[in-house]
Amino acid sequence: MTGSLLHSRWAHTIIFLSTLVNPSFQNSIEPRQSGLQWGSCDPTLSSVIRVACANFTVPLDWTNPSNGQSATLYVAKLPARNGSPLGTIFVNPGGPGSLGTSFLNGRSGEKIMNITGGLFDIVSWDPRGVGFSSPAIRYLDVATPTPQQTLALQENLIFGTLNAQSSGPTQADVDAFHANATNVETYFKSFVQKCVDKNGDNLKYVGTVATVRDLVALADAIEGPGRPIRYWGLSYGTIIGSYLLDLFPERVGRVVLDSVLDATTYSQRVSYQSYATSLEDADDALQTFYDACAAAGPSLCPFATDGSTGASLRQRANDLVDTAYRAVQTNTSNTDHGVITPAVVRVRLVNAAAAPEMWHITADSLSAIYDVFHGGSSVSARSLDRLNELEHRYDMRLRSTVYGSLDTRPSATYAIFCGDSIDSSNVTTTDVYNEIVRVTKDVSNPHGPLEIAVSSSWCHLWPARAVERHTSQGTPKLPNQILLIGNSYDPSTPVSSARKLRDRLNAGGTRQATLIQNDGSGHSSLSMDSACTYDIIKRYFVEGVVPGDTLCGTNFQGFLWRMPQALWAARL
Repeated sequence: MTGSLLHSRWAHTIIFLSTLVNPSFQNSIEPRQSGLQWGSCDPTLSSVIRVACANFTVPLDWTNPSNGQSATLYVAKLPARNGSPLGTIFVNPGGPGSLGTSFLNGRSGEKIMNITGGLFDIVSWDPRGVGFSSPAIRYLDVATPTPQQTLALQENLIFGTLNAQSSGPTQADVDAFHANATNVETYFKSFVQKCVDKNGDNLKYVGTVATVRDLVALADAIEGPGRPIRYWGLSYGTIIGSYLLDLFPERVGRVVLDSVLDATTYSQRVSYQSYATSLEDADDALQTFYDACAAAGPSLCPFATDGSTGASLRQRANDLVDTAYRAVQTNTSNTDHGVITPAVVRVRLVNAAAAPEMWHITADSLSAIYDVFHGGSSVSARSLDRLNELEHRYDMRLRSTVYGSLDTRPSATYAIFCGDSIDSSNVTTTDVYNEIVRVTKDVSNPHGPLEIAVSSSWCHLWPARAVERHTSQGTPKLPNQILLIGNSYDPSTPVSSARKLRDRLNAGGTRQATLIQNDGSGHSSLSMDSACTYDIIKRYFVEGVVPGDTLCGTNFQGFLWRMPQALWAARL
């Protein structure tokens, strides 16, 4: 099918019209039910803690709730430990496209419970279009795809990655990258067509504004109509939280926005331009891995050598990228241990920046790749196969426990992110590719080339926009102060975004937001424990105590605490 026919087919199957928030129904929330009937969760949501699940019905189209069409949210609850909860804290783990039910059934649910003192019911849900909620946005024939299937789209896109040295791409690299654009675009269009065929008009009903309305309806059903909402949003969950502040300011109770995404950029800029903003602290986050590895030494961090420094390990990682680059140029990247390209190395570096909990596995993997290329320990080289398996499995679990996106459906991610974005009819794939080159050269060499697999890069080819979109701006008047949390070195949500939101909320002269800066790296406060940060969160939810802006140290021990690999395998 040609590109023109493909676009023509979209035009006949998807309604492109969408609206900004309509004041006439802005605060009109009429759920289809009151109360939830809690029972056992789906058996695929394995859990070491007791979590109850329920279905909750809401209008499919909040702009026309009387049309009789419904959506069903799958909701999970972790009950307070004392049996007499102080109330409910609603949690969204991010994404977009993350399963709140999986997040709550994993170790992160238990962690949230511990941080808040076990005094609240913790409730999360699969947002409309995601996971066990219906209608679910999917592009595969199976209702519950395997983790390998859900990552297939990103992995195939990564094959089209800009092949670049650590010093940046040459003009020949850039030319080859652009020359492959048609193939990658064709692959992505085939994915989009599957989404259109399987989901039709449902693609336009999964926007963030609708999810915020769902949250308010859910809170009404669980806590009682009109009561203040307690909410903890992480990463993309802070977009949901920011929209809640704007659209339902009178419902804002005790709200924590953790690892803040810039809602203004998210809602007002062409989507592919947002990636560079998110990478502001990415290289500094990665440097904390190198510094910790050097401090630990080779006995605890196998990527280190005697006398390593943070700078020397950064160079060693760059050498790995360059060795893989030369292997691609000479057609020797297909080793006995798999195809090792610069993207393979960069994926591990990106993981190190985002997930300190994963540092030891990342170090093992980088060391094994080094041995494959440099003829080192054959045992270490052979272990790369096992490390790849462990790392992949852990990465999928990591998305549940740190990010909350285990089993994320790529189609739901695109439907939500692109559905929320502004129209981009004038954007071309060439524009996107030029931006990837610029980001690689000027912002982050490890992260830049992987932008091709990020959902924001392809919204110009996504055929639907949400029926209701929001432009985040202005200063809402809040009845309660909120907490903003940002890590000093977060590779995808820089602390500057939290500062920007704080300043916007406090612009009217009344202090409505306080910033807690978690002085560590990784994505969200859950990635690097801080007794200081967690105590502030607990006192805020329990007592309503709001400190001034605070810099909190962390309790993370880096490589000094190294879990044996066999134990990691058992936990996975």
